[in-house]
Amino acid sequence: MTFRAGLLLTLPLLAVAETAEMLAGVVQEHGDSGVIKVMRQPLPSPGPGEVQVQIAYAGVNFIDIYFREGTYASTLPLVPGLEGGVVQSAGPGAEVWLGRRVAFVHKGAGAYAEFAIVPAARLVPLGSEVELRDAAAVLLQGLTAQYLVDDTIRLQRNDTVLVHAGAGGTGRLIIQVAKLRGLRVIATVSCKEKAAVAQAAGADEVIISDYTTFASEVLQMTQNKGVAAIYDGIGNMTFLQGFSCLQPRGGMVLFGASSGFPRSVNLDVLAKGSKSLVRPTLFDFIAQDAELRTRAAMVMGWVQAKQLKLQTTILPLSDAAEAQRRLQSRETTGKLLLEVRRPEASSEL
Repeated sequence: MTFRAGLLLTLPLLAVAETAEMLAGVVQEHGDSGVIKVMRQPLPSPGPGEVQVQIAYAGVNFIDIYFREGTYASTLPLVPGLEGGVVQSAGPGAEVWLGRRVAFVHKGAGAYAEFAIVPAARLVPLGSEVELRDAAAVLLQGLTAQYLVDDTIRLQRNDTVLVHAGAGGTGRLIIQVAKLRGLRVIATVSCKEKAAVAQAAGADEVIISDYTTFASEVLQMTQNKGVAAIYDGIGNMTFLQGFSCLQPRGGMVLFGASSGFPRSVNLDVLAKGSKSLVRPTLFDFIAQDAELRTRAAMVMGWVQAKQLKLQTTILPLSDAAEAQRRLQSRETTGKLLLEVRRPEASSEL
């Protein structure tokens, strides 16, 4: 370990510092998944209050696609990725984190890379019982599932909710959190194979559909009462139809748009039955450092207690473009991860 007072504290994990370069998946122009190129980039150094995290696994999420396409504003070139690893070096004021296993969800972190810079205040410490792979697989989507179920629509035990894309990474976790809260869950999926995944996650009933007729099936399953809440990460393909199977005073939660964002909505659709519409984003629910860690502790507690079943598909960093293509084309189930550095590469991992 090397130390200079008031400067940078570093663990000698790898010889990568000798070249001051690292591998990263870089987006240099907006476009389809083919614009992601894995190339050498300058090795970033942490400033005051920041740490340099050695990435073991990077989660692949739809928000990465939105940044790549330019749907969400971003500065090019950019390195996508929001999730976790081990702290290798720390700037002044962050030395306490040196060598600790952490996870993070931070815009602009650039986790599709061997190293990323993260504000120490946004780190989530990991207990020894949680593997880095599982932390990367659960943190962003687990936080999303937790706040969606607990904080967007007021629900009571035994209420029925609808979860679209129930075999996806977020969908599977929403199902599981909803069941932990005592809710009845109907899930939609696109094929029999994905139906089995949603059922294994705990869905009480599953609708196999092309998403054009799900509302009538939901009404049949609920004796025409409808559901108390709909968790919709698909968007344009499902959004308007969903209002027809919401019960009076039910809530539509639009948290994503894998099929594109819905066109303009006539708010009169809410008047029939006094229905509500919420368009939340995770970062508003973890804006405060303390809130981030409280929610993360809850999610990691479920992982440690084996109350969440995680399902992962792992590809190497070199396949970053292919990973985003698979996710966007809905070929995956569960969480898609990029393996950036193998755990055995460092005893600290």
